[in-house]
Amino acid sequence: MDTTTNSPRCIGGLLRLGLLMGSFLIALPQTATAQNNCLQDEYGGNTQCTSKDVKIAFATNPRDLTGNPQLTCIAGTHFSFIADFHITTTATARENIGMYFATNGQGSALKGLCADNIIAPSHASPNPLTTVSLGEPAYPGSNPGYESLDPAPDNCGDISTNDNNQVVTVEVDNVLCQADPTTGQLSLPNCTSWQQPGGTIQCVSAPPTYPWVPAAIPGSPSKCNCNAGFTVPIAVQMPGISITKSCNTAMTTGSGNTTCDAGQEGGSVTYNLAISNTSNFGTVIVDQICDSAYGTVYHATGYSPTCAAGTVGTVTGTNGCASGLSIMQNTSNSCSFAVTQGESTTVKNVISVYAHGDSGKPITPNPSASNQVTVTSEDAPSTATITKSLVSTQNACATIRYGVDVKNTSGADEALTLSALTDSAFGDVTTVHGSVVATTCNVSSTSTQTLAVGGPDYTCTFDAQFCAAPSTIVTTPGTCTAGTCTAGMTGNSCSANSDCNVTCTGIQHSNQVSATLVGDEGETVTQTPGALTVSQCITSSAR
Repeated sequence: MDTTTNSPRCIGGLLRLGLLMGSFLIALPQTATAQNNCLQDEYGGNTQCTSKDVKIAFATNPRDLTGNPQLTCIAGTHFSFIADFHITTTATARENIGMYFATNGQGSALKGLCADNIIAPSHASPNPLTTVSLGEPAYPGSNPGYESLDPAPDNCGDISTNDNNQVVTVEVDNVLCQADPTTGQLSLPNCTSWQQPGGTIQCVSAPPTYPWVPAAIPGSPSKCNCNAGFTVPIAVQMPGISITKSCNTAMTTGSGNTTCDAGQEGGSVTYNLAISNTSNFGTVIVDQICDSAYGTVYHATGYSPTCAAGTVGTVTGTNGCASGLSIMQNTSNSCSFAVTQGESTTVKNVISVYAHGDSGKPITPNPSASNQVTVTSEDAPSTATITKSLVSTQNACATIRYGVDVKNTSGADEALTLSALTDSAFGDVTTVHGSVVATTCNVSSTSTQTLAVGGPDYTCTFDAQFCAAPSTIVTTPGTCTAGTCTAGMTGNSCSANSDCNVTCTGIQHSNQVSATLVGDEGETVTQTPGALTVSQCITSSAR
């Protein structure tokens, strides 16, 4: 909490830890047990600070606790530094100067957590990390050095017009790195207090640390001066990222949002991300990438929290987003991920990126969000295809033209009368009906035919259809010509048609035709029916 010294009230109250990184000293956050050590808190009442006789004019030469230049700090972190503060007065002399620096980001050094100091003789800091001497150093030719206008044992530094600009080296511990909105430099609101000659009290601060002591409070409510806009020439680095999102089917872009057409339902959409490190320093490391519609795009092992589940679907593939992105200052890295667009769907989604800077501190805001992308898809045409194939023949039909020859084989001069022809399978074959599809057999009880001995015969034809389940059949005889079976039949040589058979998948049908015949004296005629087996191949193979 102190600068030139450690106050006995606070020694051990602050845990001062520093990590030296390059030329930066980054202090770990410290826990203060002593609060309310700003000007008005120490005074114990209201102050008006209207005199404005003494002020901290400006600061120079900021450095870390080992004396290396402290040119930057990381916004939002706490750190410790040393600087030369130039103090001036507009009065002849003022005594027991108190200095108060706001360290917790509050807008003034009147109330809250401050580093409080006096102008002390040059001395070492009690902080073991600090190697720079504090207090008022002697700068030959420009500063007469530490001055106390009061006799010993008073050792609180004073100021007179002969001392302008009086330079005091102060250590400010555990200050919040917060930027002045105009200059971007470290904001360090401060106040000064004093007492005027003739009205002062003795002010003694114990060596070797020379802490602030109550004798340095304002001599009256007006004896102080505050500057809320004071800055130290330390550039505040503000790590940040920007994210843009587009897709591979972009149509239009307006109002910062991208609209895309995914085509027909079920198509793949690729989203492209560009993540830029907008800091003026350091590297940004991406911890997690979440999409509001599709959930996790990338998640670093062990990082918490995790992405919320997607509201539409999940990511189907990534390109470059599957591993952590490390982005150097003022550069960008890109990656992409693919999803499947559903039926007649409109998806509005935003990418959120969680990241941290070199210091380990999360980038603010955390997460950082991209522009919104709106993707639509159209309903695909409803179509169907029909494929027909032959599985098997369950039933086959054949239309056969049958020939009928009725011959009178009686002896002597016996004439026969033919009045009907009947088939065992098709019935009456003299008329078209059922399976009989055509006939030239025109005999009937009213249209008889007389058959004389020795002829002529009665001949006719009829067409009939039969159907059956295919099976393996053997057709015989084949055709034997000049000792060779016809192509497709078995054997290279043959002596009769019966040597040439065909085995095939087909259908067979057996039937016989009978006639209605009477002799010339009306007697029944003994007859031999005409029997026939018909084979019809569907597929064949020789045997």
